Amino acid sequence: MADRDYYDILGVKKGATDEEIKKAYRRLARKFHPDVNKGAKDAENRFKEISEAYTVLSDKDKREQYDRLGREAFHFNGGGGGPFGGSPFPGFDFDFSGMGGGSARGRKGAGRVSDFRDIFSDLFAGQGRAAGPQRGSDVEAKATLEFGDAVRGTTLQMSVQIQGECANCRGLGNVKNHVCPRCAGSGIAPATQAVKVKLPEGVSDGQTVRLAGKGAPGQKGAPAGDLLIHVAVKAHPFYERKGNDIHIELPVTLKEAATGGEIDVPTIHGPVRARIPAGTQSGQTFRITGKGVKSSRGAGHGDHYYRVMIHIPGQLSEAAKKKLDEFESLYDENPRAKLKTGL
Repeated sequence: MADRDYYDILGVKKGATDEEIKKAYRRLARKFHPDVNKGAKDAENRFKEISEAYTVLSDKDKREQYDRLGREAFHFNGGGGGPFGGSPFPGFDFDFSGMGGGSARGRKGAGRVSDFRDIFSDLFAGQGRAAGPQRGSDVEAKATLEFGDAVRGTTLQMSVQIQGECANCRGLGNVKNHVCPRCAGSGIAPATQAVKVKLPEGVSDGQTVRLAGKGAPGQKGAPAGDLLIHVAVKAHPFYERKGNDIHIELPVTLKEAATGGEIDVPTIHGPVRARIPAGTQSGQTFRITGKGVKSSRGAGHGDHYYRVMIHIPGQLSEAAKKKLDEFESLYDENPRAKLKTGL
């Protein structure tokens, strides 16, 4: 560790109050924490330097020794300095069972030794290690579904990123009395976890599904967090969903609209036989009750709406045109008679 002045490291004056020192440490620890700077060795070294400075300046006795003698107060028996290199503080046994989850104990009881457990539990809520059992943090993930899978419900195999117990140090925060390089002493490290996710029938676009106990594991026997799945649903070329109702446009022939009759209406549950009344107009909408989407909260099904659109062939044979002429001659009214011809 470089022989920089501890006050300079934290960016405070020599006469700074305990609260000013603590505030400076919090700000710098957030900025240089390895979880925020993945793979950045410079940030990791800076983080250790900041933590060393705080270990000294946050303790009344050590700060007094440092103010009198500088770093020489903590170099003894030819040993190295700093809380990350051996035992630089006479009379103290530093137990770094995780900078976010361990504490430093004074065998002689002289003065106060900083408790990194409290600092990191506060700085990184949901990631730091608390003194007692701590519920695992919630994990968020995104799932994009086909329209049919959302309507019917589906089961997914997903890989999610969680913050769990560091496998390198088994959550202790140190390896052979040195800060764990993987988790930087927090005892917590990111990991990929395979999760089987069952999404309910009727899940909708933009909905968030909470799966209890599928998040990050808890600490010391505490329950795991939840997995929050943010759902996106692809559009369907034919069916349009509005809430739990389904809307479609249904093409019919001129004869079907004029004379009426029974036709098959496609729904998400399969075809349903329905009657088109005689004289149905293009754009007229009908409803089939209970043939929409099942509510993901179990409150029944929506309805199915079909909007009739009269289909006119793009090309007609001469015989067909002749028949239409004969049909139109039977009209006894002008459909545009009530329209104004101008302003």
